[in-house]
Amino acid sequence: MNSSETSTAEPSHLSVGDDALLSGSAHAMLEALEQRRISAEELLQLHWARTDRLNPVLNIVVDQNRDGALATARGIDEARARGASLGALAGLPMTIKDSFEVTGMVATCGLASLAGHRPTSDALTVGRLRRAGAVIYGKTNVPQACGDHQSYNQVYGVTRNPWNPARTPGGSSGGSAAALAAGLTPLELGSDIGGSIRCPAHFCGVYGHKTTHGLLPAAGHIPPSPHGTQGSELSVIGPLARDPADLSLALDVLLGLHDQGGADPLPPARHDRLEDFRVALWLDAYPLDDHYRAAILDYVDDLRRVGVRVDTTARPVIDPAGSHDTYLETLFGVIGSRMTAEALASFERQVRAAGPVPYADELSRYIRGNGHLAPAVQAARARLAQAWRAFFRDFDVLICPVTPTVAFPHDHLGGEGPAAQLQRRLDVSGASLPYLDNLSWPGLVTVANLPATAMPTGHLVQGLPAGVQVVGPLAEDRTPLRFATLAAQRLNPFAAPSFNHLSNV
Repeated sequence: MNSSETSTAEPSHLSVGDDALLSGSAHAMLEALEQRRISAEELLQLHWARTDRLNPVLNIVVDQNRDGALATARGIDEARARGASLGALAGLPMTIKDSFEVTGMVATCGLASLAGHRPTSDALTVGRLRRAGAVIYGKTNVPQACGDHQSYNQVYGVTRNPWNPARTPGGSSGGSAAALAAGLTPLELGSDIGGSIRCPAHFCGVYGHKTTHGLLPAAGHIPPSPHGTQGSELSVIGPLARDPADLSLALDVLLGLHDQGGADPLPPARHDRLEDFRVALWLDAYPLDDHYRAAILDYVDDLRRVGVRVDTTARPVIDPAGSHDTYLETLFGVIGSRMTAEALASFERQVRAAGPVPYADELSRYIRGNGHLAPAVQAARARLAQAWRAFFRDFDVLICPVTPTVAFPHDHLGGEGPAAQLQRRLDVSGASLPYLDNLSWPGLVTVANLPATAMPTGHLVQGLPAGVQVVGPLAEDRTPLRFATLAAQRLNPFAAPSFNHLSNV
């Protein structure tokens, strides 16, 4: 953490303990800034006070540049006082996932080999946030190489879920979602190749949007490598927030729409009234915990009470098992293509050490197979895309689970990396299932490059949030985003954790 020249001034209109503000939306904070009810410096100080209070227990923010953030905030306050034209996020404090290169802080992606990597330029998407006036003060934790549905690594240790520190916040954008739930930031920037935005949003009770593949530039994201300029198959960048309207605000900034001459590449949402959306529900493609299923069905009842029509029998004409296998072959082909010969050999040793367990044979083949480039795999993905296109002629969004369960207890058996995960198990309604089944529900969407907005249902399972993913048609990101926004306006499903379970905070 950088040493800081912190201001001694207390916020003049809001107390440091104002939980309502720090659990509220980015829109509300921006309105308060614009109306001069709080300054950018005061708002930043509020977030620092909250971080200093909660971070020692939760280990969410892993590096900070308070000097740089304070200078930015003061500059914005001075510009606002002069009546200068300001960006869409002017004065809004932010943290950023530690897979993005951000000047003034290290960018490790949880890799010990990058513990000293201090980039000299921002990732393209980070630069757009800065130009819009975001005050970036910290980096949030990830698993090693963004390769797990938990957030822990040898560099920074374990990040804990604000709802229950004994549970994971998810991964790989686990620090991002935890920071939102804990009130350490009103917006975050995440990335997703295996549910890495959607899983943490679900586990922490916040919102996250997996964009259509290729919509946002990947330059400056790790992996594939420091200073990288190219993305990869399946991997996308997207925002996380406590309010779905904030997702759209952030997406517009990330698309460059607030830069001079920015043109919107996306069509408008299909509908502007919640009752007009044609909604389908799919709960039986892959394993699903009974209590989580009940929470989703309760949410569907909530939607029906406010006039939404939900079809529980409609399905795209695809084989879920075949779709999952195509996804895994693509995913691990991408992972394998990034590995050195030494890393591949280490992976295979770990697989052999795990013994005859589910997924071991497939992963061994796929990691060396360049499946993301194989004509047969590409043909299978094209057929899946065609089936989804046909489905979305009759429906506007599909609601489905994010993972088989809600947030599960920390489980670091086997160490780090995908091969280590072969040894772990998931408890799904009393059945012991392979840990890598966590990839099933996210992969249903990812393999077809579709957009999906993860959102809380407002229902808890054993005191933990239960979310869903709202899947939309290819390149129609504004449709699931609009549905989530309208549904949130009517049902208000977001709630912040109480922190009563945390000691010494």
